[in-house]
Amino acid sequence: MQNAGGQDAQGPQGASRRHLLRGAGVVGALGAVGLGGYALREAVAPPVDPETEISLYSQTVAYDADGSRRLVTTAQEAAHVEAGGGRGRGGDSGSAAPFPGTRLQHTVAESSGPARRAQEFWAATVPWRSRLEAALPDAPLLADLAASALADLWVLSDDLPAPVAGWSTSWRYIWPRDAAFCAVALARIGHQEQALSVLEHLQSLQADDGWFEARYDPGTGRAPDDRSRQFDGTGLLLWAASEIAGQEEPDSRTETLDRLAALISTSQQALLSATDDGTSMPPVSPDYWEVSEHRVTLGIMAATLAGLRGAAALTADDRATAAARRFEDLLLGTFGANGFQRYRRRGGADSALAFLDATGCHGVASPSQVRQLRQALARPAGGIAPGAAWREDGVSWTPSTSLLALALARAGDTDTAGDLLGWLAEHRTEAGSLPEKVLFDGRPAAVAPLAWTAANVLLTLDALGEGTSSAG
Repeated sequence: MQNAGGQDAQGPQGASRRHLLRGAGVVGALGAVGLGGYALREAVAPPVDPETEISLYSQTVAYDADGSRRLVTTAQEAAHVEAGGGRGRGGDSGSAAPFPGTRLQHTVAESSGPARRAQEFWAATVPWRSRLEAALPDAPLLADLAASALADLWVLSDDLPAPVAGWSTSWRYIWPRDAAFCAVALARIGHQEQALSVLEHLQSLQADDGWFEARYDPGTGRAPDDRSRQFDGTGLLLWAASEIAGQEEPDSRTETLDRLAALISTSQQALLSATDDGTSMPPVSPDYWEVSEHRVTLGIMAATLAGLRGAAALTADDRATAAARRFEDLLLGTFGANGFQRYRRRGGADSALAFLDATGCHGVASPSQVRQLRQALARPAGGIAPGAAWREDGVSWTPSTSLLALALARAGDTDTAGDLLGWLAEHRTEAGSLPEKVLFDGRPAAVAPLAWTAANVLLTLDALGEGTSSAG
């Protein structure tokens, strides 16, 4: 789906973590929701075991004494990786667990670079964490979840030009879409300069026509393969620039606009040209499902609207403002007229609907339509699938589930958003990291940690802490 693409790896059972959620204030345990929902298929697909087994590639990622990031695994998981069970999706691994609450193994010296940078990162988040705890004093679990997400985002972004999706081999790349949400999260938690650096790096990688590759090698800045380019990064990075600049004082905002001038102008022109100033559909492109497409998807539409609105907010340009209004009308008259399915007239429910409220495009879809994703895409363990047309394998995806939580929180539905955060907190790994997937019976699986999920969790917590729908 969002990151590695391809088929899910099969493997032995991974470990699970269980938190008691009773008495956690706004975060309550999310009970298992029955399967159901709309499952319109584009073609007849072979049956998929609804109790699919996928290995947990790692408990977390942590620095070792040599200053290298390592996948932290149990003895069972390490043996599985060594046997090739990870299908090339593992990476440098070791069994040494990190010091509790950190992404540093016990052997890491306090004077080392990783330890020093970890302390600096954590110290800069003190004001944000204090505001969160003051706003939500009756939800102690939120502080623990926040700490996990902060540590996950740090270890996947530390000393890198932009956060990588994960540390398993096939995820150790920069996805523009993921990086956009990570940059916004970094700015909200107190790392404004790092957030801007992330956007500046993506700015340096952007093609002259405004498009981005699906993913980039953090070392070379080049695409690691021949995957098709993806148009959603253009809109989402422009939204990220708008959100980051929008929380700054006038002098700082002016500096930000100067630093991101190329990204803003190139992306705005790409969106205006591709949509004929908001009157036409954007180009066909893969989206967060990471599969080839022959029709425009809801995810690309939502990202384009977010980008056009971001351009209008950043530049106050009448052309961009008018284009954003026209494109919203186009979205409502096409996808909206057919229930916001994955494609204009078919495909069933898609978690991409959550992109709208998550990026501040409120009032496009109704609150009930967004909330309905929780039932329409429900999986046995309590999370959601990417879409109704996704394979029926019983697997919950944390990027989609956390994106829905963010959308609901920013739209003002704090109770449901809190429930989803509770579910995410309950399904972390034993080491506390947020995994990519959760199996039918609640076990975390596949990649852990995942940067996009961590960013979504932090932004959801931020919105709950503010207690308003004004964010974004």
